Amino acid sequence: MVDKEQDFNELLDGIILAEENLNLEGYEEGLEVGRAQGVQEGYQLGYAQGLQLGKELAEIYAVVVAQQTQAHTEKVQRALQQLRKSIDDFPRDNNPEADIIGTVESIRNQYKRVRVLTAGKVGKFAKKVEDSGSSSVTGDKGKDLSF
Repeated sequence: MVDKEQDFNELLDGIILAEENLNLEGYEEGLEVGRAQGVQEGYQLGYAQGLQLGKELAEIYAVVVAQQTQAHTEKVQRALQQLRKSIDDFPRDNNPEADIIGTVESIRNQYKRVRVLTAGKVGKFAKKVEDSGSSSVTGDKGKDLSF
């Protein structure tokens, strides 16, 4: 008769805790679905920003490589070589320890320095392309591709 009382108590506990158990199951299911959606959204956002960043770095790299074939002062050549090395050393894998934002800012600052050292002659072609693209009929500025 003791077994029947335990079964009956467990049955009552199940009835009383049914709402709590259903809430817990719903929470766990929602958490799983949310994580899956978050992973997909994060992937899409990261992919889009990665493409934009890759394009920016490729444009800078192309200018640097082209300018290294030109005659410049030793100071400018060193700055170009340092900028090229920074882009070459940019992380190309998914390393959570890498400071991508800091590295990008450093590359942008180095590029600005090269432009200042050459009185704006380096990268002048890329600047013309940006200026002509932004003077559209609507007058819209280009998208901000920075982080």
